[in-house]
Amino acid sequence: MRVLPTCALLLSLSALPGLAQSNTTLPANANDASVDYSALRQRLAEQNKTLTEQVTTQRSVVKKNQELLKEAQKLDASNKKLLEEKKKLEAENTDLEKQRQALKSSQSQVQTAQADSKQ
Repeated sequence: MRVLPTCALLLSLSALPGLAQSNTTLPANANDASVDYSALRQRLAEQNKTLTEQVTTQRSVVKKNQELLKEAQKLDASNKKLLEEKKKLEAENTDLEKQRQALKSSQSQVQTAQADSKQ
């Protein structure tokens, strides 16, 4: 009669994922649970430290990305202003080139008229 409750106890203990997947060694004396708790506490402390470092790293990455995003937005705004200024200068250069061509044309007409009047 005692075999059935003992088997049920062993099956329930083997189903616990924390105990089944533990990397800690079992104590030689099954009544000495302090070794297990100490090892479990140490393992959890190491996991906590690792996770804390990962979170800290991720936070610093997010902060750096936010700074880079702000800088990129400033550069984008500056580039847009420069593109507008470039368009204005190109339009002004086109107008000046037209004026230069008109001046050159009028000078050649004056020179042609002077040459014709001398003859």
